[in-house]
Amino acid sequence: MPSPAFSSLTAMPATPVPAAIRINSRQRTRVSQAESGRILSGTYGGQFFEASLVYAPMKRDAAAPLIAFLQSRRGRDSIFKVELTGFRTSAGAEVANFLNYDDDTKLHLITATSPTLETYPTARATGGVHHTDTVFMRASLARDVQQISLDRDGLIRLEVDLVERL
Repeated sequence: MPSPAFSSLTAMPATPVPAAIRINSRQRTRVSQAESGRILSGTYGGQFFEASLVYAPMKRDAAAPLIAFLQSRRGRDSIFKVELTGFRTSAGAEVANFLNYDDDTKLHLITATSPTLETYPTARATGGVHHTDTVFMRASLARDVQQISLDRDGLIRLEVDLVERL
């Protein structure tokens, strides 16, 4: 199990399962271009992930647990955990799989496995054990407003935007 800090967090409902997940990696950079065309850039701040969970159209009773959970989060105020199982091809340390460390709540992406395991962002040098079987993102809603769409056919459409909370 990832960091013990995850066990104290409320989990986003496991069902319904998102039909698609989009992950964005945000790295703050400052860029300036001179009149000559030369570009200077540098990073500042930290890196964090954003996720969009897109759900297939569903009946109200299937969407109810998720709608209730989203309402109970009080906009961006609440921190919770989201399991990211769809982003691994198999359990284990493979390139492009996400992982958690048992001494950290940051989400990491595996960028190399040979000769040593490398992640982005680089893991803190604390010697924590990594976990790839069940991977969580410590998150909150990205906006205070969550839109719930009801189509003419009576199906609910949801897309939930999340931001990693460090």
